Amino acid sequence: MTKHLIQELSFEDFINNYESIDSVKSSEKLKREVTKILDEVKNSKDNALINLSKKFDDVEFSSVQNFKYEKNDFKNAYERLDSKIINNLEYLKSRIIKFHSKKTVTGWKSKDSAFNEYGQIVRPINRVGLYAPGGTATYPSSILMTSVLAEIAGVNEIILAFPPSNEKVTNLMLACCYIGGVTEAISIGGAQSIAAMAFGTESIKKVDKIFGPGNQYVAEAKRQVYGIVGIDSLTGPSEVMIIADESANPEYIAADLLAQAEHGVDSSCFLVLIGREIKKNIIDALLKQLPRMKRSAIAKKSLENFSFLVEVEKLDEAELVCNIVHPEHLQISIENIDQIAKENFSAGAIFIGSSNSAVFGDYCAGPSHVIPTNGASRFSSQVNLNDFFVTSSYSILSENHDSDELQKVISSSIEIAEMEGLFAHSEALKYRKKI
Repeated sequence: MTKHLIQELSFEDFINNYESIDSVKSSEKLKREVTKILDEVKNSKDNALINLSKKFDDVEFSSVQNFKYEKNDFKNAYERLDSKIINNLEYLKSRIIKFHSKKTVTGWKSKDSAFNEYGQIVRPINRVGLYAPGGTATYPSSILMTSVLAEIAGVNEIILAFPPSNEKVTNLMLACCYIGGVTEAISIGGAQSIAAMAFGTESIKKVDKIFGPGNQYVAEAKRQVYGIVGIDSLTGPSEVMIIADESANPEYIAADLLAQAEHGVDSSCFLVLIGREIKKNIIDALLKQLPRMKRSAIAKKSLENFSFLVEVEKLDEAELVCNIVHPEHLQISIENIDQIAKENFSAGAIFIGSSNSAVFGDYCAGPSHVIPTNGASRFSSQVNLNDFFVTSSYSILSENHDSDELQKVISSSIEIAEMEGLFAHSEALKYRKKI
């Protein structure tokens, strides 16, 4: 029975075969489809957005005014929202601010005998584009996970894109714009919204950097526009890895796996078990909880097609499995949590303790839930305050400043320039050299 619910692999099979079984990669067909969408928006601009919304979302916009929203729309939506929902979203915002305000992003300056002054200046990005996914679920939390950070950083212009939906969902998304400090929004989804923000249209000004999770089309679009604009990371189908031993609560583990699996049919769950006794209890809990889910069909496909159960003998082996996958979320539920070396695990966000859960990170824990997937946590990080700033180095050298250290900087630079064959560089430096 268990092999039909979640694919089981031995430690050795997983280590040796993960690259071949990892199927969450952009296909050539997907790349071509996204390229076509990007080109259409680049060439036809607003008309393309209207046509693509009809094609992909079955929504007819007669003009730009039908899909574009401004600050007064946000305020009106906020005032229509139920007070209980407002309180919960405001609390979420306060937790995000609490977590991300612990580290301030500032420039610095210093001086030495070579320069009067040198350092680094920090300034917020001027205009950012945010994406909040839609489709089978609604994600107002994703708006706040990026917009609040942009607001803290002092970003001047913040545009949000979200898929078109019914009046209730749209009102919720617009109210979140008011809470999160968004300055404009468009109800355009998918790769076409990424194109609009990256290239600009008649009604949408090009952004400097794009943030936010989305489906495989959004992730591929972000990959293709990188370099034209900045992106936070490549965030595709969601992932969780749970490392558990016999001390873990099987009901908790099953619930957390299903919470991840309900994101989408291509979400991935990795259950890494230390010891054999708990496996049956977790599978039994999964089989009991799955039929009670509202999104059980989605979760079942995720477990059957993109999820794995790996049995290991010790924590060191579980660590190795983790550092092959580099999961988006990592939960560790073992007996001696004080002995866990957090730094040894490569994952986007780590949740330690049997009562802890990646679901906390999805909502009110505080860190942004926009986290790299598909192994990207090995070279990139979840969205944080730094991502909304750019830095520039500077140095100041007055006309009459001279020192032995400055002459050494010049002499060494001349020699390195000539070694590289860049003799004009050398000549420019020689003008500054003390004779």
